[in-house]
Amino acid sequence: MPSNEIRKKVLSTFKLVHKARLLCFKNDFQMLNAAKHQINEEFKKNKNVSDPAVVQNLINFAQDVEHELLTQVVQAERVNETKFKLNLDPERHTMENIPYAELDNETYQKWKEDKKKSSKKNEKCCCD
Repeated sequence: MPSNEIRKKVLSTFKLVHKARLLCFKNDFQMLNAAKHQINEEFKKNKNVSDPAVVQNLINFAQDVEHELLTQVVQAERVNETKFKLNLDPERHTMENIPYAELDNETYQKWKEDKKKSSKKNEKCCCD
């Protein structure tokens, strides 16, 4: 790949990671600033890399970071001393999720007994 094309690809990836940062840490100015400095520092650190294979590996890594920011990172906002509210974006966080349900002791004990009956006799339950 010619040098000019590599530079364009690096700049494009740099912009994509910063756009992901803006979406991921929306309204969290401390994290926006910290992420901006981290991204800029990483790109500056590798500024003088000239081997096209190494540059391509760094571009792939930056694209992976962008993907992780967009799909795996969520914001948690403190509502009170014991509760947080997750700010999920339906456009970005589309993975299937099983909601947590707190069980009372009786329901838990019944589940545990059913689990023991259905499992093989030699296997241990994770709850034992």
